Amino acid sequence: MCTIVAISRKCAGTGRRALPMSADQCNIVSVTVGVARVGEMLASPVERHSAQGAENVSAASDWGSLRSFDEFALACCGRPHLKLKTDPESFSLVQRLGQMGPVTVSEFVVGSDTWMDNGAECGAYRVLVLETGRTERVRSGLTFSAGPGTATVYAPRGLGAARWAAGTKMTCFRIDACTANDALSDALGHSAAAHIDLNPVLPMRAEPTRSWIDMLLLFKEQFFRPDGLLNHPMVGLPFAESLVRGFWLAVEHGHRDALAGTARLIAPRAIRTAIEIIQEEAHAPLTLTAISARCNVSVRSLQQGFQRYLGTSPMSYLREVRLRRAHQALLHSDPSTTTVASVAYHWGFSNLGRFAAVHAARYGEPPAQTLRRSA
Repeated sequence: MCTIVAISRKCAGTGRRALPMSADQCNIVSVTVGVARVGEMLASPVERHSAQGAENVSAASDWGSLRSFDEFALACCGRPHLKLKTDPESFSLVQRLGQMGPVTVSEFVVGSDTWMDNGAECGAYRVLVLETGRTERVRSGLTFSAGPGTATVYAPRGLGAARWAAGTKMTCFRIDACTANDALSDALGHSAAAHIDLNPVLPMRAEPTRSWIDMLLLFKEQFFRPDGLLNHPMVGLPFAESLVRGFWLAVEHGHRDALAGTARLIAPRAIRTAIEIIQEEAHAPLTLTAISARCNVSVRSLQQGFQRYLGTSPMSYLREVRLRRAHQALLHSDPSTTTVASVAYHWGFSNLGRFAAVHAARYGEPPAQTLRRSA
């Protein structure tokens, strides 16, 4: 029979601009359906150590049983985009799951050999840190094997397959792709590409990676403690934001050297002022002439400064900020009361066709689909 035992703790709260949150409270979420085979599942040497962990967590919230593999898949992106290739009747998995703002952390032990296909709809970055067991990942015709002490990263919207051996224990870290990409853009000082190529295996010997993994495991340990301070959004949300930003220093990608560089140029006051104006008033009818006048520099000087320090023009920077804000608004709006047109017009996009095109190019889907996903 299929048995998944889970505890779910979800927290959300207001955060900084790059990490939009929707609430400021912490709730315990659990499902009670009836538990089966828990003792049997925890009987193996690999899984026995989970029993004590389950008791510790159940002191704060009851254990519940999810009813299908699809419900396990829903924990990733809110839709059953994973397809189980092995026998559903033999599937078993023990897990605990916590969410703080845009960050989701789970810890689970696989009770049987599991093979699944990952659909292209997942809109998140995921890092899997193995404690015991073995996994295989197949993507673009290449197979990546991982054992204890290794970590792999999955980019959003990628096709592939995964195999987990029975007894495998993992920690999974999930970040909403839009939140992660916005954090990267903020750190770079300009918008990054919508699709970023990542090395699928984290360089565990690199100090930034080891440090970030330590932060992640500390977050998991403290967050799953009923009396832990990280359960409080005032403490947990800044930690979650640090994990999002640290993620870009832990994984290998084309922007990593730029982020880690120590000789980054500091923009003059006029350029910093222009950036603040754009960030704070992106919804307003800003013009290049008006921005340069408020910064007490000429239009040409402002353009040259943006090109030197940000690698883009002021108006291109403004358009990128508006696009990001519009996308965030679509993600967090009620489609029954909000339209794509109202969001587009609010953020300065007068041509709906053009807005739809640039949104699809940046985020991989039309704005109407993003709005429907927020339902």
